[in-house]
Amino acid sequence: MSGLQLWYKRVKQDWQYQSKNILSILDWTIILYLLIPFLAFVGIAYHSWWFTVPNWLIGLPPSLYFLGCYFICWQGRLRTFMEEADQLYLLQYPKKTVSMRYMGALYSSVVILIKWVAMFLLLFPITNHFSELEIGQFTAAIIYFFSLNLLLSTYEQKVYHYRFLKKFFLHVFVFISFAFLSYLLINQLIFIVLIMVSIIFIGLAIWQIKLYQSQFKSFYTDVEKGQRNKVKLISFMFAINPEINLSKVKKPKKHSLVLWRNSTRIFINRAPENGVTELFIKAFLREKANVFNYIQILSVTITLIFVTPIWLKWCVFIAFWFFFKEWVILLFKEIIKQNPYLAIDYSQKEYIFQAQKMCEKRFVYPGVSLVFLFASLSTVIAIFI
Repeated sequence: MSGLQLWYKRVKQDWQYQSKNILSILDWTIILYLLIPFLAFVGIAYHSWWFTVPNWLIGLPPSLYFLGCYFICWQGRLRTFMEEADQLYLLQYPKKTVSMRYMGALYSSVVILIKWVAMFLLLFPITNHFSELEIGQFTAAIIYFFSLNLLLSTYEQKVYHYRFLKKFFLHVFVFISFAFLSYLLINQLIFIVLIMVSIIFIGLAIWQIKLYQSQFKSFYTDVEKGQRNKVKLISFMFAINPEINLSKVKKPKKHSLVLWRNSTRIFINRAPENGVTELFIKAFLREKANVFNYIQILSVTITLIFVTPIWLKWCVFIAFWFFFKEWVILLFKEIIKQNPYLAIDYSQKEYIFQAQKMCEKRFVYPGVSLVFLFASLSTVIAIFI
């Protein structure tokens, strides 16, 4: 079996797996009462957007629309579709590993391209409402964000195996650097400059993909990353409804952070609610994705507050408060449901509810307080400066 045939087999299995999970929750009642009305509402809203801007978007500058595009650029990964069982076979035929990685990079690039074509169609109506935003400039901006998304995807692949602290500070530096560059380019919206930068980014992405092909020691990194991508949809659906029955995926063994290898008890009092709270705290902090998502939600909200008008700042803050609280609660449910003993007591025992409230105080309130501080600071700056 060639590397291309093996890759195609893996992609086919992944599509079948994801389709099975989606069909497990899409019964006729959900399609009839939720999906069809939602699609109809989106179609009507999109049609009306060609002729008039919604009231809650009046007064927002064009750059604010592209701000959301910058955060979307961070969503996307290169997938190789290699499994743990392929290790011995691929070690014997390293050229097939290279071909699978190239096909995975091409597949991921096409997926990213489709995403930005959809974003182009979604945001295209705003060119009717801003005289300073021409079609050519808008197209160049979308091409720029596509190239940036492609570059960040290859960057994520390269730094995936780094240690948490090194990767965290590198992420912060890269995030701020590209945010500053994007802010300068989008404010100017010079067609030729955006196209030239896009070509440079695509060239850098291709160069990083070529370097990645020679990294034969990153097999387990590819497998772990592939498993994470594979279970994204599962985790989302399970967080929404923990009762649904979804296929299980074997998670690769993870290396514990140095900070948590010798962790001890957090609470001296071993009450049931303290034990559940400690379980959630350790599970949350040991999962790097949870910490990154927590920081990402705060940073996105704070950025939105600083760039929006005064009347919208506190609307963003209130919406964030409700969303952030629900996100923590859903994460709490997901972690607790993974324990078979606690899953039986969930929604039946008082100590689970008490533990949930304790976790909300420790994770929701600090984040809300930080965003409230920045919202107040932003309001004062907007009024007096």
